[in-house]
Amino acid sequence: MSIFLSSGEASGDHYTASVAKTLRKMGYEGDIWGMGGKEPKEAGVRVEWPGEELQLFGIAEVLSSVPTLFRLLNEMTDRIMQRGPQSVVIADSPDFNIRLAQKLRSKGYKGRVFYISPPSVWAWRSGRVKKIAAVVDECFPLFRFEHEFLLKSGCSSYWTGHPMIEEFSDKEALAANLPESYRDDRMLIGFLPGSRGVEVRNLLPVMEKAASGLRAMGWRPVFSIAPGLHEREKMKMTERLQAGNFDVYTGQGRDLLAASCCSVAASGTVAVEAMMLGSYMVAAYRLSPLSAFLARRLVKTPYYTIPNILLDMELFPELMQEEATEENILKEVLRWLNGDDKTKKYISQKMDLARKMLGETGVYELWARRIMGAV
Repeated sequence: MSIFLSSGEASGDHYTASVAKTLRKMGYEGDIWGMGGKEPKEAGVRVEWPGEELQLFGIAEVLSSVPTLFRLLNEMTDRIMQRGPQSVVIADSPDFNIRLAQKLRSKGYKGRVFYISPPSVWAWRSGRVKKIAAVVDECFPLFRFEHEFLLKSGCSSYWTGHPMIEEFSDKEALAANLPESYRDDRMLIGFLPGSRGVEVRNLLPVMEKAASGLRAMGWRPVFSIAPGLHEREKMKMTERLQAGNFDVYTGQGRDLLAASCCSVAASGTVAVEAMMLGSYMVAAYRLSPLSAFLARRLVKTPYYTIPNILLDMELFPELMQEEATEENILKEVLRWLNGDDKTKKYISQKMDLARKMLGETGVYELWARRIMGAV
């Protein structure tokens, strides 16, 4: 008896690690194994493949890694079929995980397949909905609007809320994880360039320039080195930031968000974390030219960050591609820092409204019950 988990990026690692811990708390005694990073391993998952192999971002980057991905896919499929886990749980990383589910079904896998945080088919590449519906027994989306879209598109979906509701209930406790000098510094500005190597390489240079500008004005920029980042990328990033005399934090990015007066970050899960903590964020992204070209033609929504999508307004500024410059980042950060109290109160109220859209607590336990077949 076993449960297989597959995650290849920081957010997916967090969800699968939390599910694994919840399964154990609920008395599951079988083997929990698969692919993942540091967090699943620390949660007791028997990791046979390092999730860092899937730290890709952008269509062009995925395409360039196809041979490696297919070798990994074949090896993983064969091992799953040999061991026959009762459930396969995939999280994020759709370009790999959807293919994994398809290949398992084509090989005759009869167990149940669950998808935590399925891809944003409501925003782009909606053709993937049919693929998901054909091979996944149940999706666990993070937002109500995603759940409703999946149901209307023929996918089995289950939603009661977002896990962050219970994980972000105590902002002070998160900030307490930081060194005391950070916690007590009201000039602290968090810079979070991402948890994938390609994200960091694209964003770090422009973030460094913006951080230098803020430092010259008396602010204290601190860079987050994501725990889930590949060790080689961590080393490069650390050396580069130390050479520029920047402060770095190697713990969870959410800790840094909790203590910062505002932040500059790569778009993604971090935007929801910032919203949950009531921390204003400037979102920035830089893709390869091909990925950016395709994204502009395929993405169907006017916004990219989830808080903005939930509210249908630009709560957090979005600086995409050529707009992600030192000058624009500085302008948006200073607009917030120097803004009037009335505007800040309005933004805070909007963040409160968005948080109320995230549903109920107890999500991991409900997911675990369904994965174990206890419902």
